Order: sequence, then C-alpha cells, then structure tokens
Amino acid sequence: MSCMWDTSERLLKLLSLLQRQKAWTSSALCKELSVTARTITRDITRLRNLGYPITTIKGVGGGYALQHGAALPPIMFSLDEATAVLLALRPPTTTGVGTGTSAGQDGPTAIALDKVHRALPVPLRTTLQVLLTHSTSIDLGQPITVVTPSTDPALLLLLARSCRDRRQVTCTYQHHNGTTRARRLEPLGLVHTMKRWYLVAYCTDDNDWATLRVDRITDATLTAHTAHARQPPAEDLDDYVAQAVSRGWRQVTATVRVHAPAADISHWVSPAWGDVTEETPSTCIVHAGADTYDSIARWLLLTTAEITIITPPDLAHAFDRIAAQALRTTTTTPHYPSD
Repeated sequence: MSCMWDTSERLLKLLSLLQRQKAWTSSALCKELSVTARTITRDITRLRNLGYPITTIKGVGGGYALQHGAALPPIMFSLDEATAVLLALRPPTTTGVGTGTSAGQDGPTAIALDKVHRALPVPLRTTLQVLLTHSTSIDLGQPITVVTPSTDPALLLLLARSCRDRRQVTCTYQHHNGTTRARRLEPLGLVHTMKRWYLVAYCTDDNDWATLRVDRITDATLTAHTAHARQPPAEDLDDYVAQAVSRGWRQVTATVRVHAPAADISHWVSPAWGDVTEETPSTCIVHAGADTYDSIARWLLLTTAEITIITPPDLAHAFDRIAAQALRTTTTTPHYPSD
C-alpha cells in the first residue's frame, strides 16, 4: 500500500514539474524527484497512459515536455470538502438572495473559485451550482461565541433544490429555548454569515416569513407540493437577514460615549453588534447589543478608550463585576524544588 501511495504522489509531483516550465531534461527530473532515469521513463509512460500529452525531446541529454494547455486531473473532493472550499473562496455578497452574483467577483479569489469549480467532476459541479445560485454570503463580522454549529451539506443542498424547484419542505425546527415544532416551509434563499447558515422561508403554519438557523433544522423532506408565488419579505434579502440576525444577537442593548475618534472605534464594532456615530472629532456614540451586559462590557474594554455610560445602569453593574473579578485574579510564583 505504501508503494502505491509513493508512486501516486510521485506522479503528481512529476506532472506539476512538467507544468512549471516548458521542458525538462531527464537528469533534472531525476534530481528533483530523487529517482533513477529508469523510474522517470516508467512514470512518463504511466502519465501518457492516463491521457497526458507528454512529448519526448531528442538530442543531447534528452528530456520531456508537457504540451501547452494540458491540465491536472479533476480534483477529487467529497461533497463536504467541495462545499467548504467553494464557499470559502466566494466573496461576501451585497446582492439579493438567489441572484448567484456577488460584489467584487474579480481578481485572484474569483479566478481561483472558477478554477476549482471547473476542476470538479461534472456531477459534483452541477450539484454545487444549485447551492451557489441560491445562496449568498454577507459579512457581519465574527460572533463572540467560539462554538460554530455544524451544518450537513446534504441539508443545504436539499434546501437549495427546494428554492430552485419551488417546492415545499417539511421539517422539525428547534427554537432558541430548546422547544421543537413541525414546520412546513416554502424556502426562498440561503444566507451564510457569522459562521452560520440561515434560511429565508415562508412558514405556511404561521402565514409569515421567517429567518431560520439551518443547524436547527432536522428531519427535512422535499415534498411534491409546489410553493406559492409570494412577494418577498424585503427588496434586499441580505439586509433582511442581517437585521434578523442582529435582533437575535442583541438580547440586551446599551449606549455609551467613547472618548476616541469614530474612525479608531469603527473597526471594533461589527454590524451585527452595533453602530458608531461621530459626536465630535474626539468622541463618538456607540449603540451596542449582545446576549448579556457583561458581554458588552468586555467587548467595549477591548477598545482601550475611556467610556462614559449613557444608558442603562445595568452596564455599569457589569463593569463592576468585571473589575471585581480582575481584582480577585492572582498570580502564583512557581515553586521549584531546591537542589
């Protein structure tokens, strides 16, 4: 088994070398791969048998060249891996859900995305195109929590197909308080932000639109029932989701005056957590929200600027708790045994 993997790895390295420059002498390839000329000859034959157009250069020293335009074989990704790579390369979007377009889709990142997409096997490429077309990514910063929920790619694809085919989905949904309920949904689009997936869908049971966390959806089934044509909940669905996500994160809110220029503070404030308004050239007003006042206080301390609380008094109590905790923190001197 080890011999097989060594040969496969060497073939890929040889192919990469042939792509790097126009021609290689046999001796140079032997040096690069630490093998004999006989091994190089065998490996060249293997690559030719796989369909790569490698020509032999005659003359002193001899050599090989890969014909112009030859490329590496299709990248072998699992569904999970391919989904992760394509979504990681796709830049955040500012257009509506379902357009399949994004702002700033040019430059090296877009080129890399296109190359990876074209290198995928056709069935996987076709499958992922459904997801790319019916989803967007928006940048709302990073969540404070370090726990990143996992989402089944198969579920994402099922929801994307329901958007494409305009079919209803039945599922079980878990609410933030832990309770669950059966739902019948008419999905409109998927949005990825703050390391989570959200589904914009019309809930037929509630007769209203909803923004649902995909990681809380289980037992999803794509039904044969057609989704009705409905007016979307907003003209800009990315903004619609951003507002819904912000409301979910902002369980409590506070307003403070930060004694520093707005330009120095803005990069600390994620759109999901709050906003910054210039008050004077040396001060700004920050409206912030989070799950607790302690979270807001710890976050504001990261700015290292002087802060004046405008509202509410609960934020002052949070700073008091954090200060008391800091005072209780002690350091111990390591004890080293004497010789």
